[in-house]
Amino acid sequence: MAPSARRLRRKEAAWPASMARYEQLEKLGAGINGEVFKAWDTQDNLIVAVKRLSGSGDDGFIISGIREVAREIMCLGACRGIPSIVQHRRTYADACQSETGDSFIVMDYVGRLNLRGYMQRRVTRRRPFSEAEVRRIMKQLLEGAKAMHGLGILHLDIKPENVLLDDGTEDTKERPKKGAIEADVRGEVKGDCVVYKIGGFGMSQKKGPGKSSPEVTILTPYSAPELLLHSCVYDDRVDTWGLGCIMADLLSGTSTSTFDGESDIEIIAKVFGIVGTEGIKEWSGYSGLAADRKSKLPGDGGISRLRHKFPSRKLSSAGFEVLSGLLESNPEKRLTAAEALQKPWFHFHNRRRGIAGFFKSCVVGVVPEI
Repeated sequence: MAPSARRLRRKEAAWPASMARYEQLEKLGAGINGEVFKAWDTQDNLIVAVKRLSGSGDDGFIISGIREVAREIMCLGACRGIPSIVQHRRTYADACQSETGDSFIVMDYVGRLNLRGYMQRRVTRRRPFSEAEVRRIMKQLLEGAKAMHGLGILHLDIKPENVLLDDGTEDTKERPKKGAIEADVRGEVKGDCVVYKIGGFGMSQKKGPGKSSPEVTILTPYSAPELLLHSCVYDDRVDTWGLGCIMADLLSGTSTSTFDGESDIEIIAKVFGIVGTEGIKEWSGYSGLAADRKSKLPGDGGISRLRHKFPSRKLSSAGFEVLSGLLESNPEKRLTAAEALQKPWFHFHNRRRGIAGFFKSCVVGVVPEI
């Protein structure tokens, strides 16, 4: 079931004395296990993002103990230097937990806007994403996922709320003045300059060779079919499914989740009603699922209706090859991030630009290197 349906009313938690160097500026958002703030680091003179992880659960968040905090910062630390991943700076755990029970993860501040907010803004302004824009966004996210997966890290919570936008319009080295926040909310995003970064590593884990995978119990409209069916047999392609969902969201132009539902059953019905049940039933892990889990599949499934939902007037055949490959219900046939990036959709426009540049240069008598 979507976690938002189970949330309790939350109370504001005070920061402990060991966090005195950070001045809260504003709350950026909240997830299932904590909340994120924009803060001013008085020692480094820099704007940072501070994630508070609840150690008690009294505030309505899922409890994060030292073990959970360590797992998250280990995964974040492993991704250091990856341009499309939010970067970790410091962690305050032991001392803070002895004071308040909470832990704090300090990260680079990317921006106030996440991809969900950006999609909503585009809908409000009646500016749907073009296929070229979707390709540019997906390329950055897939490159981040490829690098992350190459390190054995599974994110497990890919969704628009966990994709942050940095368009270079905020000066992180200047302390914001009062009244600047409102201007930032209403400002225009420089689409061509945006760097998209994956954050929200609260559910991430390190996948080692032969290491068994725990069941993922917190499910969302971005969870892969094998996770929706409670399988413990999964790999990095659960993340590429989530990226496929984001691609579908961007193309749909509605700002809502393509597979939205109020419960796991509704999400499953929406997923298999669009991608069909043929793929998942061909998966080698399907036979090992319990009967009650197989019974969750809709009886009127069958073939995929994905192309009907995203016809050629909305998405080219090269683009659909990527979308359908990411939203393949059979995990064994689903594209990895590396495989998706090799598809012609990400390269044809570069070749076309190169050919156009070749002929343009020939007009003035210069033959370029291509």
